[in-house]
Amino acid sequence: MRLSSAIIAATDPTSIVESIADQLSSQMGDLPTDLLVVFVSSLLQADFSRITGGLAERTHCRTLLACTAESVLGVDREIERKPAVSAIGFSLPGVTVDHFRFADEEWSELLGENSTLRARLEAGPNLRLFIMLADPFTTPVVQLLDACSREFPHAPVVGGMASGVQRPGETRLAINDHIFNSGMIGVSFAGPLEVDCVVSQGCRPVGPTFTITQGSENNIKMLDGKPAMTAVRDMMSGLSMEDRELIQMRSLLIGRVIDQRKGNFGRGDFLVRNILEIHRSDGSISIGDFVQPDQIIQFHLQDGRSADEELRLLLQGELMLAEVPHGALMFSCNGRGMNLFGTPHHDIRALRDVVGAIPVAGFFCAGELGPVGGRNFIHGQTAIIALFR
Repeated sequence: MRLSSAIIAATDPTSIVESIADQLSSQMGDLPTDLLVVFVSSLLQADFSRITGGLAERTHCRTLLACTAESVLGVDREIERKPAVSAIGFSLPGVTVDHFRFADEEWSELLGENSTLRARLEAGPNLRLFIMLADPFTTPVVQLLDACSREFPHAPVVGGMASGVQRPGETRLAINDHIFNSGMIGVSFAGPLEVDCVVSQGCRPVGPTFTITQGSENNIKMLDGKPAMTAVRDMMSGLSMEDRELIQMRSLLIGRVIDQRKGNFGRGDFLVRNILEIHRSDGSISIGDFVQPDQIIQFHLQDGRSADEELRLLLQGELMLAEVPHGALMFSCNGRGMNLFGTPHHDIRALRDVVGAIPVAGFFCAGELGPVGGRNFIHGQTAIIALFR
């Protein structure tokens, strides 16, 4: 098994293809490229087919998967909002890689009462992982991820929503020489392969946990028997001055425990969502998630330091359990990067600091796909990393 990665900032499609192909071949040697995943800046949309087609021809890859991106990352850097391309190649002896595409008109059949999803995605025994890249305008991603969690509980989904586009029809997705502007594309992996998924939601829990004692739909009315806003004020009174100042500067977030059977909850146990509105009339809180009584929640804060700390801790935890990975795919929110950290290349450098100079490629998404507590979700402000062993 071998992975190779490449990145270039350029505008000429011929130069891009030559540089990416040369970088990949220098690492891959004579090994076949079973899968090539390519991320193309949306500023190069007009040359998308030339770039992906040229790379397929030069690398002789068996399967190519590609999408447009606002910004890309790879090797040792992140190139934000500039014409650039990143790519990662996989040589996977004994691993089955199957590709698929879901079109707009297929969603009702795939996700309906008599779902055909399992028949379309079944990759045989030892299914390990799905990579999915989707158009944000035409993909019912929440329903799709829920269905994947039910049908394939031991094969997580990682990936992202194509970014850098403003209107339907602008996205570009590619499987081999087929180009699409809607729907979703992906690949599955099955066989002698281990994949660990790191989902860093860029924040840290603060204060105690609470139990929702009254709430429905996306509205929390009572926490531990108190009006939700009363519980928030009590929680804030116990925080440091620094944390209270952060709450004033940034939106307070809320995390819902996914697996309440664990008992002791820490980073990685919460699905973090935005607080949408505070209703002063009754002290309730509306959030970007569905709630119900008896769910356990904890408030979270997000800032650059917390995001850096969480990512490194999660990566270090993975390394304690297994050998150094052969390579990684990274899907980072387009609200991270310079927007969150104020300095370039943060997430990819944090990865390299912890695991070393492994091949890596990815892009800044308009929504990141990854598992929390054994279920697949779409996230925001998150860095999702798939580590291949």
